[in-house]
Amino acid sequence: MKIGLDFDGIISNCGKLKSDGAKKLYDVDIPPVKFKKEIVVGEKHLTMEQYHELQKIIYGTREIGFLMEPVDGVLHFLPRLVADGHIVLVVTSRGEIELGIAKEWSIQKGLQLDFIGVGHGKSKANAANGLDFYVDDDLDKLEPLVDIVPHRFLFSWGYNAHVDVGAIAKRVASWEELYRTIQLLGGVR
Repeated sequence: MKIGLDFDGIISNCGKLKSDGAKKLYDVDIPPVKFKKEIVVGEKHLTMEQYHELQKIIYGTREIGFLMEPVDGVLHFLPRLVADGHIVLVVTSRGEIELGIAKEWSIQKGLQLDFIGVGHGKSKANAANGLDFYVDDDLDKLEPLVDIVPHRFLFSWGYNAHVDVGAIAKRVASWEELYRTIQLLGGVR
């Protein structure tokens, strides 16, 4: 199978970095599991400008970006997908600088991956064309893939638990569940 993965929220967990950054820059306490733009800005913890500035610092500063933590289970199950013969492509909204940091961080963690950076605010549809499977933590990024990628999954976090996936996607709650789901849908090669 050809598997597409978002980077932030699927491979890397930046929730703690964002939470720590919001405290340091703006003296605001936001739990990592609640750190999603719609919640943070919607509940008026940060302005949109502050949120974007924080993202720029977290994702675009090498020293800070290298403090990202891997999502639980990714360092075990993602290499197994590759070893099973699946083609894995990271399709992220990161821009050029942020993408470079993500690539370097991944290599440092022992993950040899191919990346496509579509840029902030742009659709992943063209990059996802030809994939059998795509995983994101943002339902809005999965919606344009409905007629493009047959198997779409929303990776569950506290910040998206309230979202009704409808017919757009199915949920997975862990890398172990994701790996088993891929095995069931596409088998081990």
